[in-house]
Amino acid sequence: MYPVEPDGSGPRQWAPRRRRMLPWWVILAAVLGVVLGVPSFRSALSSAAGLPGGSANGGANAANTGPATGYAPGAGSTAQQNQVQVAATAAAPAGTDLPAGWMNTATGPLGPADREFLTKVRQAGLWEGPAGQMAQGRAADERVKEVGKQLAADHIGLDQQVREVSATLGVALPDKPSDEQQGWLDEFSSKTGADFDLAFANRLRAAHGKVFALVSSIRSGTRNDLVRAFAQTAVNVVMKHMTLLESIGNVNFNALPTPGLPAPNATKATPAGAWRPDAVWAVAGLALIVGAVAAFRIYRGTRGTRRSPAY
Repeated sequence: MYPVEPDGSGPRQWAPRRRRMLPWWVILAAVLGVVLGVPSFRSALSSAAGLPGGSANGGANAANTGPATGYAPGAGSTAQQNQVQVAATAAAPAGTDLPAGWMNTATGPLGPADREFLTKVRQAGLWEGPAGQMAQGRAADERVKEVGKQLAADHIGLDQQVREVSATLGVALPDKPSDEQQGWLDEFSSKTGADFDLAFANRLRAAHGKVFALVSSIRSGTRNDLVRAFAQTAVNVVMKHMTLLESIGNVNFNALPTPGLPAPNATKATPAGAWRPDAVWAVAGLALIVGAVAAFRIYRGTRGTRRSPAY
């Protein structure tokens, strides 16, 4: 005998007994936590979807973190330098997307700031070397003559190195100083004695302070291994020259630019039209929540009316 309905209308229809499950919102929260909170899972999904943060950018990241070539401009044998130049001019890895104005090299991406750095170092040598030579015949203070001689000698070596690096990377360099630098040389040529000493120390100290800001910035952030190695050399030379010029004793520090503090909580601006991964994931998460809630309501409504077949 099968049990019948209380009203005797026929066999009782049994609804399946519900199993105890975690609340739906707990399951949904766990899924969202995995998707949005685990970096490796986000990276895998980003790679599959072609969003920033996945392996699509692996080429650029590998170029940034790849091993250095060990190139030290001006050091080692000519054969070693030739080997580095051959490696740097070899075919760069393909498939790496770079912003406008950048180019791939075997030693890493080369950007506009890198080329500007090489240009500024070249121009510095084109006027500081002649200025140091002028000091030998126009300065009154023997210390000025000594400093001028050291600056001229250092820039001969630095100029050779910057030309080697630039030739390796295919960067065109100027063959004369800027108009402002030429004006300083003209000023030096019109002065002698104490007037020359004062102009020499202050003009060159101020110029070194300006170029040091660029050189240290490149050393800190360049993506190119060859440029980074040369920037380290340039940092050392510029710091040495600032110390030598200050040792003359007549630098007017009050005339130098006042150092400024970085803006608090400064954030790097996102280029127009660029993907914003956080915004993409926020929208994806919201869509997942809405879809899960809608699916759960449909499922619950259907489950409430479903019955097992009568026996």
